[in-house]
Amino acid sequence: MAESMQSGDHSEQPEVHFTQYLFVGKEYPNYQPGCWFVHKYYEQSRVTSIGKLAERDNPLVPIELIKKAFDSGMVPNPETLVFALALCARQKKESLRHAAYDAVKTICTTPQHFILFTKFASELAKSAPEPKHGWGSGWRKAASDWYLSKDAMELAKCVTRYKGRYGWSHKDIIKLSHPKTTDIAKQAVLKYILFGLKVAKQEFSDKPDAAEVLEYIQKVEDFKHCEDEVVAGRLLEIHNLSLEHVPGHLLKSREVWNSLIPTMSITMLLNNLQRIHNIGLLKPYAVEADKIIDVITDKERLIRENVHPALVLITIKNYEKSGKPLSYEKQKVKDAAKKPSPPPIRPNRKIIETLYKTLGYSFDLQILKPTGLQYMITIDMSKAMQESRVWQCGNINAAEAGCLIALCLLRCEKNVTVATFKNTGVHIVNLDKMYTNASLGQIFKKMKQMPTGPVNLEKPIIWAAQEKKKYDVFINVVDVIDKRFGNGSRIDNPRRAIKNYRSKMSQDNAKLVTCAMTTPQIGNPIDEDKNVLTICGFDANVPKIIEAFARSLF
Repeated sequence: MAESMQSGDHSEQPEVHFTQYLFVGKEYPNYQPGCWFVHKYYEQSRVTSIGKLAERDNPLVPIELIKKAFDSGMVPNPETLVFALALCARQKKESLRHAAYDAVKTICTTPQHFILFTKFASELAKSAPEPKHGWGSGWRKAASDWYLSKDAMELAKCVTRYKGRYGWSHKDIIKLSHPKTTDIAKQAVLKYILFGLKVAKQEFSDKPDAAEVLEYIQKVEDFKHCEDEVVAGRLLEIHNLSLEHVPGHLLKSREVWNSLIPTMSITMLLNNLQRIHNIGLLKPYAVEADKIIDVITDKERLIRENVHPALVLITIKNYEKSGKPLSYEKQKVKDAAKKPSPPPIRPNRKIIETLYKTLGYSFDLQILKPTGLQYMITIDMSKAMQESRVWQCGNINAAEAGCLIALCLLRCEKNVTVATFKNTGVHIVNLDKMYTNASLGQIFKKMKQMPTGPVNLEKPIIWAAQEKKKYDVFINVVDVIDKRFGNGSRIDNPRRAIKNYRSKMSQDNAKLVTCAMTTPQIGNPIDEDKNVLTICGFDANVPKIIEAFARSLF
């Protein structure tokens, strides 16, 4: 398999390319953070392998690969699974289409993803050589099954939390799919979706089976139309509602956020921390700040929600800098307007101190899952790395991101070698027992004291071969990977080095990961090696991508 991949014949391994798309959004191993909708990752031309798989004797392979990736829980952007499923539902093979529609309930577990599947299916049908509306019997059955597979109360909660997404609403889908059921309570919810609560109550108020769901929907409607902030906060608590239920006119209400914060997931809270701060709720000694501290220091919740250190670090750095840096496009608009921004509210120091404690907890707890593999991670600790901001995460410097990846490995794996580049070869960093439970700051300080030299991505691999050290995964963390001689040839050839290492050390599946922290993108590699991954930039998903790659999930 490796030989055929390295030959660059894209047609010989469609399973590999399809799985790569599911994990990184491309049919070759290169991950880039950012908004994949904006960068058009969800276009049919991105997934040419699906046509080849659909022509096989067993056309159901794509569905099996989608389910396997879904079950792994390590796909960073599940939208790729939804898009791939929509593509399967538009293939010529009838068995593949039926299998895709049958899998909708399994893969599209949230209302957002179900609505997104409908959007993708519609767009693909309209862009086909013979355009259609896309609402055939297969789609109608899949949509009906999705709604009717839920019990009445679960259905009511789904449609009241998310009335619509991506330009589609539940009402649109129900009108097109015509789900039929003998369940009185579900009939009441479907009537509410189509005609509103008043009509639903007129028809089902005398039906005892529908009483509970109608009462729940009434409570949600009362909350959404409430103008009194104090009453709204109380209703939110009593009925256990979520942020998705909150209407726009209540999103800046102190009372509503006071009720929301204790019930929010830690991930959602971290993602909304700057928002809460910007509306003035995290001033010194604020009650809201104490509530946030209680949530983010709950160790049991950190474990249960699997909050990764990368997300915590990004939250800390963004909060310290009063928010994410503006994108290039937004900065141009701001400069053109020539309107100075108001000074940001200073971050709450108590929140920052607590976030650093949470960062420590996220390393210590049962969040980082060991792979049992042997790793060598080599980090460029030059001045440029310490001063350069990573692409897509501009409040973190490249060296910090590299140290975070290293510390994640050190905390959960038994066999990890950490090194830096030096003038000749690499310098092995002695992280003895003193650093077993070291903080990220302590590791960063230690790494800054190590020798540095010119980056050559072959150095760690050549050193390991010379020392006869067996590693399953090599990770190089650098700023850029496009350094070249004047004649245009590469300074180094890590792909050749890893091939030689595999042969010499009998490590047929030895992997190479290159993290180019400040590089926005690279070209499609000429030599496609499924065991060589390139990561451009950094976000909270990068450690997960590295782990999935190390486990040979793609």
